[in-house]
Amino acid sequence: MLYVLIAILVFFDQLIKFNITQNLGKYEIVPVIQGFFSITHFSNTGAAFSFLANKEWGIILLTGISVVVSVILLYALYRLRNMHVFWIRFAITLLVSGTIGNMIDRIRYQEVVDYMMFTFGSYTFPIFNLADMCIVCGSILLAVLMIFDKNLFRSEENKKEKLPADKDIIEGTSPTNDK
Repeated sequence: MLYVLIAILVFFDQLIKFNITQNLGKYEIVPVIQGFFSITHFSNTGAAFSFLANKEWGIILLTGISVVVSVILLYALYRLRNMHVFWIRFAITLLVSGTIGNMIDRIRYQEVVDYMMFTFGSYTFPIFNLADMCIVCGSILLAVLMIFDKNLFRSEENKKEKLPADKDIIEGTSPTNDK
C-alpha cells in the first residue's frame, strides 16, 4: 500500500510541476493570498537552499545521490515490510517520494522546479515544491520517532522479554533472597 502512496505522491508532484512549467513563465508570480502565499515558476539547479547551484557538475552529482538514496530507501522499505513499524515505513515513504520527484526533475529539466512561495513581511521563505515537503515531513517524522520511540531500537525478542527483576517481582521473589 505504501508503494501506491509513493506512486501517487510522485504523480501529483510531477503533474503540478508540469502545469507550472506549461502555464507560468519563468519567475512569474501569481498571488494566492496577497502578501503571504504565491505560486511562481522558479528553478533550482542545486539542492536545498541552492546548495551546489549553478555548478555544471552539481546536477550530475545530485542526480547520482538521488538515485542511490532512492534505491537505499526503497530497499529499507522492502526490508521493513513485515515489521510492526508503520510510522517508520511511512516516513521512509515520504522521503523516497520526495527524492524520486526531485530526481525526475533533475533528469528531465536539469534543474528542480519549485513553485510555492511564502512571504513574511520583507522576508521570502525559500521557494519549494511538493517533493520538498515530502522530504521535510518524512525527515521530521523519522527524527521524532528516533528521539521519542524507546522501543525503536529494541529487537523483537527484547520487547517480549521482561527484565529479570521484573520477573522476580511478578513471581513474588527477590533476586537477593537465598532459598
